[in-house]
Formats: sequence, C-alpha cells, structure tokens
Amino acid sequence: MNRAGWLPWTITGFTLLCMVVPMIVIIGTSFNSGSEMAFPPVGFSLGWYANIFQREQFPRSFQFSLLLAVFSTLVSLTVGMLCAVALSRYRFFGKNAVAAAINSPLIVPQVVLGMGFLVLLAQIGIVSSLIGLGLLHLVLTLPYTVRVLVASLARFPSSLEEAAVIHGANRFVAFVRVTMPCIKPGIVSAAIFAFVTSFDNFTASQFLAWDRTTLPIEIYAYATLETDPTICAISTLLIVMTTGIVVLAERWIGLETVTG
Repeated sequence: MNRAGWLPWTITGFTLLCMVVPMIVIIGTSFNSGSEMAFPPVGFSLGWYANIFQREQFPRSFQFSLLLAVFSTLVSLTVGMLCAVALSRYRFFGKNAVAAAINSPLIVPQVVLGMGFLVLLAQIGIVSSLIGLGLLHLVLTLPYTVRVLVASLARFPSSLEEAAVIHGANRFVAFVRVTMPCIKPGIVSAAIFAFVTSFDNFTASQFLAWDRTTLPIEIYAYATLETDPTICAISTLLIVMTTGIVVLAERWIGLETVTG
C-alpha cells in the first residue's frame, strides 16, 4: 500500500483511538478502590457503583431523565412525522422558511435556547414545570427527527402508497399500513437520535431545572463537590446502556440500515 493509501487508515485509527481510550480510562477508574479518581486503578472495588444507589438523587434523576426522554421522543416523532410529510410531499408558501425554523436549534447555541426559554416561560408562569422542560426538549430533538424522516420519505416510492389508495384504502390507512413499515429504519434512527439528544442534554436544560433535575445536571452538581469515582461509575453504566441500544438496533433492523 502506498503512502497515500496509509493516510486514511492512519486518520481512522487515530480517531477511533481518541474515542475508545477515554472510555477505557473511565471504565477502569470506576473500579478503583481508592477515594480519588486514578488510572490505572489502585485495587478493585464495586463500592462506587453501590454509592450510586445509596444516593437518592441519582436514581431519581435517572428516572426523571428517562421519562423525559421517552416523552420527548414520542412527541418529537409524532410532530416530526407530520412536518416531514408536509415538507417532502407538499408545496406551500414559506416552505423554506419553515424548514429553516425547524433546523434552527442545530445552529443557535443551546445556551441561547435555554436562556430564551427561561425568559419566555417565566412570563407565562410555567418555568418550573415538566411542560416547560418538555417543550425545550421537543425543540432540541425535532430537527433530528424531521431531517431523518424527510430523507426516509424521499427514498420511499410513493407509488406503493398510491396503489393502496387505488385499491380502496383511505390516505391515512395507506400511510400507516404501507409507508410507515417501509420507512421503519428511518423511524428507529430518528427515535434513537431524539432519545439520546434529550437524555444527554445539559447545556439548555440547566436553565429550566428545579428540584427535579435531570441526570446530566445531577452529575455536574456532584462533580463540582466530590472527586471520587462515582461519576465514572455512572458514566460506565451509561456507556453500557448506549451500547445496548446499538446492539438492539442491530438485531432488530440492522445497524447498516439505521445509519444508512
């Protein structure tokens, strides 16, 4: 292999190394028997994993983050599907402006979004509520679901849906029973993007947090006060959870189909 051929492999290998090594350090540190973060670990202990469940804030914030992410994903998929159908199948005045508005959270800094929601919701009196935080996460996740679903609908041959309509099905039934099963990989991909974006969000969510905080906010608050490996133990569990989601996606519809 010539020198030019080695360059892509070298860059790819270096990129993978930068991605994997920090996770190895975090996982190793989580088993450290000492009271400080150290790698390689000094001894072996599962005590920091037990410490997660001994602190009431961590299980409670995890449950809250999970419910919030599931709620945001379901609403984002529903709204995103409607927006994707409108953007991919219809022509109307201001279509480009609507698409730009939906994608704007990908451009606007999340600090600005969080502060904007804080000011707006404070004016209408729902700043410390699940509704306000849910609306924020809907805005954050909607661009991902719309972009993925628009791409899936663009690749779907609409003649199949038209054939179902010709044979007697109404438009809604044809869409649900013909189109949606065919674009299932796109729906799963959009759901994964939305769930991870909502569950991991910290920057914007911190502006609307109250006594019921999300897990990323609770992790940050703990890390500012303590230096023990508990945070590494939580991070390890999150890595396992994310890996499990990827494995389930691979077994269900194939990872190549989801990412394609």
